[in-house]
Amino acid sequence: MPNELMKVTYESAFGNVELDANTVKQYLVKGNGEVSDQEVMLFLKLCEAQKLNPFVTGEVYLIKFGSQPAQTVVGYDTYKRRADDNPNHMYFESGIVVCRGQAGEIVQKAGACLYPTEQLIGGWCRVHKLRNGHEVTTYKEVTFSEYNKGNAIWKEKPCTMIEKVAISQCLREAYPKDYEGMYTAEEISAGGYDIIDTDGTVIETTVPDDPVITQDDRKALFLTAYNAFGKEKGAEVIKTLMTEEGFESTTNMRRSEYDLIMKKLVEEIENSVPDEEPQE
Repeated sequence: MPNELMKVTYESAFGNVELDANTVKQYLVKGNGEVSDQEVMLFLKLCEAQKLNPFVTGEVYLIKFGSQPAQTVVGYDTYKRRADDNPNHMYFESGIVVCRGQAGEIVQKAGACLYPTEQLIGGWCRVHKLRNGHEVTTYKEVTFSEYNKGNAIWKEKPCTMIEKVAISQCLREAYPKDYEGMYTAEEISAGGYDIIDTDGTVIETTVPDDPVITQDDRKALFLTAYNAFGKEKGAEVIKTLMTEEGFESTTNMRRSEYDLIMKKLVEEIENSVPDEEPQE
């Protein structure tokens, strides 16, 4: 590929940027994969088009694991800064969506604090901006199960992470020109990795094809046990199998873990059926 296509020079919010392919490959790629010339060129052109400075901590980075496609990831703080710099931006509201109490009331609440009687459902954001002198709003709501990776950062800070996803998506929808082609780490649910977006450090890899189970999967597991043993004993059997495998609950359970428990449940059911007496 011609060298002139593999270098860019432009002005960013943090000063002049001179970027070329060799610099990207040697210093700006995170992960264990080898990026192609095409992936590097796309990274260069996106940085140039959106005036991003990859030398500033957390602004933008290129991630590549194995043979998976490379991902350009923009820091969450970059999203917030761009909104503040937009003259039409007023403010945004955000929080989490929870299922509250025994009645199962669905509530949108501000902030990211989950109370003991609440179950996390998702995140929400509402962006307020000016259009032709009038205030308009853009609203976005996202589901926790769709983005939860089940790894360290999502287990420790599930409410914070899903709120960030909602904010990022709502800002991109409200200001498409400012965020075209730009995605935050929290939004990438199947890329096989997780990162801390303040410095781009890769902290954990995940299995891309091992998603979190759905509510229907969870119901199927318990119904299988209830039909075989009755509700009370079925619940005890599930609890015993979960304990034996070191699982506390089915919340955020991965597909591979679910398949293991279901397999052991089927074995338990088969072993509980007495052999038929031979006919005379």
